[in-house]
Amino acid sequence: MPVVFGETVSTVKDIVSVLKKHGDAVRGTYRARYRFDPQSGDPYTTPLLERPASLKDNSPTAVFPWEQIFAAAAVCAGSDYPMLAAHAGVDLRSVDFIAEGVFDPRGEFDGLDGLTAPVDARHCYVSLHLSATVCSSAPRADLEKIHERAISHNMVLGALRGIPMTSELVIHQA
Repeated sequence: MPVVFGETVSTVKDIVSVLKKHGDAVRGTYRARYRFDPQSGDPYTTPLLERPASLKDNSPTAVFPWEQIFAAAAVCAGSDYPMLAAHAGVDLRSVDFIAEGVFDPRGEFDGLDGLTAPVDARHCYVSLHLSATVCSSAPRADLEKIHERAISHNMVLGALRGIPMTSELVIHQA
């Protein structure tokens, strides 16, 4: 069961009570951090998941369904960089990929037990920012093509297209 601001919640009544009590403070940021380099071995390694303050008291071994898709987006999109670089014959020494999303669970409970959620919380993830930091000796144009392809064609990110999304590419020349 999720723990929200230190309170274990399992029923709609419990959840709505906590959401009403804490209001806008339940809105927070998730970060899923993916890293790949030659020592990583497995490109589908589990990302590091950082929870918003409202959910920080949950066990690190518990990954809730709304977190699973977020973590999957980080791993799936992040692992596209080494795959696409290898396909294109582009040197890629490492990639750090961060999926950062503003999360507001009130959207799921809007209209239940008198809760009115903010309009922008309708789908719970309010925004998604994707950041890739790559280390490579390849020309910037080659790396930008890989970045654009990873963001625009990724199968998990495709499932999240309804969320306002931004992205950035940071390049460290090797």
